[in-house]
Amino acid sequence: MDTIRLLFVVAAHKNRKVYQLDVKSAFLNGILQEEIYVEYPAAFVIQGKEDKVYLLKKALYGLKQAPRAWYGRIDVYLISSGFQKILSEATLYVKKINNDVLVISLYVDDLLVIGSNTQQVEKFKKKMMQVFEMTDLGLMSFFLGMEIKQSKEEIFFCQKKYAKKILKKFHMKNCKPTTTPMNQKDKFSKEDGTARVDE
Repeated sequence: MDTIRLLFVVAAHKNRKVYQLDVKSAFLNGILQEEIYVEYPAAFVIQGKEDKVYLLKKALYGLKQAPRAWYGRIDVYLISSGFQKILSEATLYVKKINNDVLVISLYVDDLLVIGSNTQQVEKFKKKMMQVFEMTDLGLMSFFLGMEIKQSKEEIFFCQKKYAKKILKKFHMKNCKPTTTPMNQKDKFSKEDGTARVDE
């Protein structure tokens, strides 16, 4: 999350947009490195072969190796496409194309794309959609419970939708709102803080 926040800061500072790609059935794209056998699903049991099992060639949802297999596949693809992985952040990739820079951040099945050249960003998105089944969500507008509004030199984060969901969950949707949810007449001092810590 710190990396994603930093990317938004850089994007706002450099006046760049953050785009989002969503990989469909991401974990089904992973290629397994180990031998894994599974039983026949009940509906597909073949008479006389009830004791047989399947050898998996690709990952399945629910398989503990699936996230690693997916990451391994996209990691190999991005590096073979000229991206360099940032050593301190395994899900952040950078590619320099002449004087332009393309930055990709992976978050499970989402790709955040930032680039100094809009044409390079579009070219990358098209290429990715040819290799993997994914949806181009355009400018990022919603991510991890946050609503995001991007404008010139400004990126605004809001959790209004999430706050409403929490209020609804605890049956407080129609509660009386207040600007400061505490008694404004309370006085706090350093000693109060120290006393609380000591207790």
